Amino acid sequence: MTFRNGFTSLPLYRFLAPLMRIIVDIRPLLEPRRSGVGTYAAEMVKTLAARGTHDYALFANSRTRDLPPDVPPPSDRVTHRFSRHPNRLLNASFAFFDGPKVERLAGPADVVYLPNLNFIATELPLIVTVHDLSFVRFPHFFSRKQRLWHTFVNARSMLRKASAVVAVANHTKQDVIETFGVREDRVIVASPGVSPTFSPRSEDELDRIRQKYGLKKPYFLFLGALEPRKNIVGIISAYERIGADLDLVIAGGKGWLYEEIFRRAAASPKRGRIRFLGYVDDADKPGLYAAASALVYPSFYEGFGMPPLEAMAVGTPVVASHVSSLGEVVADAGLLIDPYSVDDIADAMSSVVSDARLAAVLRQRGFERAKRFTWDESAKRLEDLFSAL
Repeated sequence: MTFRNGFTSLPLYRFLAPLMRIIVDIRPLLEPRRSGVGTYAAEMVKTLAARGTHDYALFANSRTRDLPPDVPPPSDRVTHRFSRHPNRLLNASFAFFDGPKVERLAGPADVVYLPNLNFIATELPLIVTVHDLSFVRFPHFFSRKQRLWHTFVNARSMLRKASAVVAVANHTKQDVIETFGVREDRVIVASPGVSPTFSPRSEDELDRIRQKYGLKKPYFLFLGALEPRKNIVGIISAYERIGADLDLVIAGGKGWLYEEIFRRAAASPKRGRIRFLGYVDDADKPGLYAAASALVYPSFYEGFGMPPLEAMAVGTPVVASHVSSLGEVVADAGLLIDPYSVDDIADAMSSVVSDARLAAVLRQRGFERAKRFTWDESAKRLEDLFSAL
């Protein structure tokens, strides 16, 4: 991989490279209810800091919120740079006045790294992680406010100017190249990993989860933000077509344009067996996955799709879309379906709970598949990228 300054990322180069100071934008960590983007940022920052290959200045800004407890503490390799400007004012200044430069707020550095698209101003080499381009591919799945936010962030301009772009999957890499005209040799893939907390659970923990959430029967699970792109209405329609004696549990906070989901559930002949749990604590997610008969995730579009990976890691069979990056993540370790076909979704849901042998095969394949995704390997790819600039 060749960069603008002529450096090529070679396996031995990182050992010869000098120690660098990297400004890392940790604003995604300040969200009170983290999405997959926040989890990616938190785990990547934690792993980079633990590896200790470079120095990191962790930059955040909020007038009202404090740093969460899982931010790596200050050390000889980690510093905190927390400003207290009103977010709207700072973002507007970044967008319209190209300042203040983030290095003025966070201190001198060699590189700026954004774990997600965000407002920023800098004269330093910039690296940006792109999680998906759903806001380009499916703008109708977003609210007017969100579409306006993406317009002002101006991803096209940012990614073309960036020294390098990090995609979370090969499909997302191709999306970036085709949509924004970014050269292929400036895009690398550093996928999310799976935390060790996502592992098979004891029967005692499963009982605790069932009792806490009142889950008295076996259940299909969806876990994620409630928004149109996730195709939750399709899950409900498919659920109505199967005869299995399972509940449908829908876990996740309200995202946007979610009203149709609740209307569809309320009108369902099986409405008494459809449960909405709301936002679920991170500590409960492994058990909630593990207690489920299957995770159903027929999203219309994903840049990666962390819930299927997490479910596979705990040993839960997965039904997921074959579109976008999900097929790349799940491969043959789950049942891949057409998200636009309710019959496809229903057939897969029925198969996974009626065929014990199939479920056992999917569990074993899921374990093995999940082992391929590690935060340490992805962090190493980022370190190599920093050193190559």
